[in-house]
Amino acid sequence: MKKIDSLNLVPFIDIMLVLLVIVLTSASFVQHSKIPIDIPKLQEQQGASTQDKQEKLIAIDKNGQYYIDEKQVSFKDLKAALAALPRHTQIVIKGDKLSGLEFFLELSVGLQDLGFENVYVLTQKDQD
Repeated sequence: MKKIDSLNLVPFIDIMLVLLVIVLTSASFVQHSKIPIDIPKLQEQQGASTQDKQEKLIAIDKNGQYYIDEKQVSFKDLKAALAALPRHTQIVIKGDKLSGLEFFLELSVGLQDLGFENVYVLTQKDQD
């Protein structure tokens, strides 16, 4: 029997690189558009830091009507008002559970198109 002084790793590395290429070319990398939702805690909002930040409240009632700072507006007017705001403005969405998903999706796509990143959705904890 012949003694092996060294192990040739080149064929092993070649096989691994071929497998890596196959995995990378066959994998589908789909990027879904998402709005990051991070509901702020009460302790984090207290203090001077939140007074420096601008915040807009957008509400959707059960009939699908949009409100910005408690003033009813059409979606076109809402989008125009949001376009005039700085992109670092915090947007808080408050939607009625009976309003329907299409109104929320229409608003979220509009916010994403305008480039807003600080978007929050108000929810209520289930009391059951």
